[in-house]
Amino acid sequence: MDSAYKIPLLESLKWSFQWAVAVVLRHQKVTAAYAAGGIVAGLLGSSVLGGLALLAYSLACIPLALLTHAEVLRGPSALDAQTLGEGPGRMIGYFLDTVLIGLAAVLGALLPLFALGGLALSSTSAALGDGLELVLILLIMVFVAVIAARPSLRLPSRVLGDPISWSQAWRLGEGNTLALVLGPFLISVPILVVERVILWVFGVTLGELASMVLLPAQVVLTCAFLSVAYGQLRRARPEL
Repeated sequence: MDSAYKIPLLESLKWSFQWAVAVVLRHQKVTAAYAAGGIVAGLLGSSVLGGLALLAYSLACIPLALLTHAEVLRGPSALDAQTLGEGPGRMIGYFLDTVLIGLAAVLGALLPLFALGGLALSSTSAALGDGLELVLILLIMVFVAVIAARPSLRLPSRVLGDPISWSQAWRLGEGNTLALVLGPFLISVPILVVERVILWVFGVTLGELASMVLLPAQVVLTCAFLSVAYGQLRRARPEL
């Protein structure tokens, strides 16, 4: 067991980008369908159906996530039973895993959230104003990301039909928490910047539209990174 193996972050991000481009080029019709779905969801964002459209579109990204994992870990793939599994079980399992990871991160952050919230209400913090509030928010986001990072390694294994256990995922990511946090963060930052620029220049409607259209790009890039990381760590630690 090579427990000292460290994921090369910059190279992994480069490989993730290359895989994301490969997925888009290999599945142009799928990409176009998700882009069209993003436009529809974005246009409905300010309507009564906006919340339902966002939920439906987010759930619809699960097959795209599985397709990306399959491309990286198995090679050329399609939206078929080999990728999606027989029936809805694999997609439901992927969704439930994502929900559990999110819940664990949120619940794990409650204690520091209350502690930091109490600090924010103190007379000392009141004098510091909004700057302290921003720092507290960033600290909580970092705490949540750290809790979610290693369990997220279970997600790529779903597409192989035999997902690793939560304890295996935790041990697999040992020593690489920082890379597993920074990877998705560095992927999300430029996408968030583009969304904010569009929002600032063109207004709320086009900002929401851009957010929905860019969501599949973030899904593909993030899932490619998780798959690249998972593949490296499984090769370094085959017994897990």
